[in-house]
Amino acid sequence: MKLHVAMLIGAALFVAPLMMIPGTVMADEESKNGQTLPYEIEPVTVYARDATDKELFMSPLDVLAPTNEETYTSKSIKTFGRQGNINVFKVIEMSPSVNYTAVDALGTNENGFHDSIRIRGRKQTGPGGVKSYDGIPISGNPGGGKTIFDMENIESVDLYKGYIPVDKGLGFSNLVGKVDMNIKRPEHTLGADLSQTIGSDHLSRSFLRLDSGDIGNVSVFGSFSETASQKYKGDGTLERSNEALGAVCKPNDQIKAEFFFTHNKDKHHNYYNLTYSETQNIAQYFNKDFNTNIASVNYYDYNKQNFEDTAFLGYIEDAVTSDSKISLKPYYLRDDGEYSYASGSNVIKWNINHEVFGTILKYDKSFSKELNAKVGYWYHRQLPPGPPVDQEKYTVGANGLTYAGYAVLADNDYHDFNSPFTEASGQIGNFIYSAGVRYLNFKLGAMKSYTNGTSAATSQDYNTAIATGKLDPWASVDAKYFREWLPSAYAGYNITQNTTIYTDYTRTYGLDVNLFPTYVQQRASFVSKGVTLQNLWDELKLETSDNFDAGVKYKIGEICLNPNAFVSLVKNKQARIYDASYNVTYPYNAADAMAYGAELAASGPISKNVDFLVGLSYNKFYFTDDLQTASKSTISSKGNQVPDAPVYMAKTALTYKIADIALTPSVKYLSSRYGDVLNKEEIGASAIVDFDISYEIKNILGAKSAEFRITAANLFNERYISAINTADDALAATNTAATYQTGAPLGIYANVSLKF
Repeated sequence: MKLHVAMLIGAALFVAPLMMIPGTVMADEESKNGQTLPYEIEPVTVYARDATDKELFMSPLDVLAPTNEETYTSKSIKTFGRQGNINVFKVIEMSPSVNYTAVDALGTNENGFHDSIRIRGRKQTGPGGVKSYDGIPISGNPGGGKTIFDMENIESVDLYKGYIPVDKGLGFSNLVGKVDMNIKRPEHTLGADLSQTIGSDHLSRSFLRLDSGDIGNVSVFGSFSETASQKYKGDGTLERSNEALGAVCKPNDQIKAEFFFTHNKDKHHNYYNLTYSETQNIAQYFNKDFNTNIASVNYYDYNKQNFEDTAFLGYIEDAVTSDSKISLKPYYLRDDGEYSYASGSNVIKWNINHEVFGTILKYDKSFSKELNAKVGYWYHRQLPPGPPVDQEKYTVGANGLTYAGYAVLADNDYHDFNSPFTEASGQIGNFIYSAGVRYLNFKLGAMKSYTNGTSAATSQDYNTAIATGKLDPWASVDAKYFREWLPSAYAGYNITQNTTIYTDYTRTYGLDVNLFPTYVQQRASFVSKGVTLQNLWDELKLETSDNFDAGVKYKIGEICLNPNAFVSLVKNKQARIYDASYNVTYPYNAADAMAYGAELAASGPISKNVDFLVGLSYNKFYFTDDLQTASKSTISSKGNQVPDAPVYMAKTALTYKIADIALTPSVKYLSSRYGDVLNKEEIGASAIVDFDISYEIKNILGAKSAEFRITAANLFNERYISAINTADDALAATNTAATYQTGAPLGIYANVSLKF
């Protein structure tokens, strides 16, 4: 019944704006560029309203822009992520083809090591997240650097999942797209924002931001937040604090300098992973979690993560002439902390101490309406993890943990990226275009392994253990270089002033780095066959995806529609595949895959009191061949949907305003998913309903405005499976079998925000 209600709501939200479309007529009106537009939409009533970010879920489509991103406004940030305001994925999960199933209602850091998000059926690979800030690829993964800014300090969010401009897809990987957050600059007037949230599971979140206003040519903001919550089941807590500073200096009309600093601490306990058999009796196992037995590897305080991050971002711009500018974006991230988790009969402590730094240099020049050009260079250094280098192993007894040596002990060089790029764009008559190319020169750092032979006698101090350890030549490798041309292109034709048909293409890339830990874990087997890690390292290939889109950008008054279809051809996809040249099976970049589907994004004001958002999608992603897992064994993977990738998704939200009260129900529907590549472990469909009520009052309690908000997450208390932790080639009853996590039950959250 709930599913039927959700689908009816989605259908109603989709049909309602279409009912407003009046008949079309022939038009001889001249376009602004002097060319005749053959068809024109009859004028539509535009309601008297200020269609600002405060009132709309999405920024209106620019049908003449040579790009195809989706932009989520401050309203979406507040509505969909208010209870935690930590993770941007809580916002963009409303997009077609985005599958983000958070472990809890707050959207805290993922329970595993990587972001639990899929876009168009595909997930991110390697130690590089999909997040960026103002185009800067500073988000850490794995590690704690995924939620380094409070969402209150984010103005809007751009989602790129088809066409990606050459300067927006930077990072260790951009295989599935990019989620780019635009940092909220200091206000021009003196002011303050104060927010307090309380709710289920003893959630308490406090946020304060102070803006200096313009002081001469300088403006500054500073913010602080404190978040604390208990887990919704089992023992354990979340503790997070964040401090941020931002400054903008404009000494004259030509020069601008912006600097942002953030310091973040995140400590929380993880949730237990269910087996597939346990998911089949979710009523019995829904509340199963880690225990309170100190002698068990499943003791809750052995399964946690604790990170401290410091980041700096800068933007320096010089408007050389009235139609050109040069800019520089330096950045730095320091990430320190650990994952602690059960592994078989042991507990592993993965110590992470790494840094990321680089800069983006770019020159923009506008020659004419027909030709705008940019040329730039991206330099980036990244110290692992990715692969891991410091994983301590502990046995468990009646008195707790006992150190037993290293699961992984290695010394890894930096990964280096050098990447020049160029792009041209413009409008010629009714034709809109953008074409660019980026050259990727990527060095995967050399690795020296000292794991073999470690024991409880090995020093727990990492530097001492490396200095006194014995180099393992079997598991050590030289640097590996990857070089790839990454073209992108967008072509659109403006049929009417509000309608553009378009097609676009982008090549994206990624790299899994799990070969090294796999070799270390199975070293004896590889050595027995005379196979070194260097032999397999030399076989590594960059995974690439050639992505094609075709669609329509269409505006009816203030309502925006964007239907599209897409195809992605994936090469060198990693899977556990048999390599006949060495007679071994390992994570091998030798598989091909294909994704295709269709999407509809629709949003805008139906009336002066109603704003809506709809996202509908169909996604198919599969290996194009059966996978060979041994010399005489294959698995029937060809054509099967990869795990954790729903074929159908529907998301809808609608805001109805009554005076100063805004009522916003939203629905997220996922069709059934699988936990294995053979599609035998099926997880049923789910439909999750949230409800948000906000009330705004002007000039109260000494504030310019006050907003009161109540959010009900999972309104009908649906019991469902959220994240599926698995590889795309996962098989049941093997060491690649999936694990499963439940979704958060009903949660009620109240927020008060004051703006001074």
